[in-house]
Amino acid sequence: MTTDTITTAGPTESTKDTLVRDIKGIVGKADHLLKDAGHTVSEELSATRHAISEKACGAANATDAYVHANPWKIVGIAAAVGAFIGAVISRR
Repeated sequence: MTTDTITTAGPTESTKDTLVRDIKGIVGKADHLLKDAGHTVSEELSATRHAISEKACGAANATDAYVHANPWKIVGIAAAVGAFIGAVISRR
């Protein structure tokens, strides 16, 4: 006596297909959202990098102008810093 299992496409098959389709849709939407978030972060990082670069160039130009206007002050400050570092190193 053999028992044959008969499979029929019933409500469970359509539910499974619907579930698989919904999960694929959710994964696709999540992938799209992650790519959009990555682009947004990349754009913000680029804008921040540009702003920092402009501020650094401004600071460098201001320093250059100050050094050209006050060369002996800078020489004195450099000598004092050098003497201080030399004193700290010689104590060890």
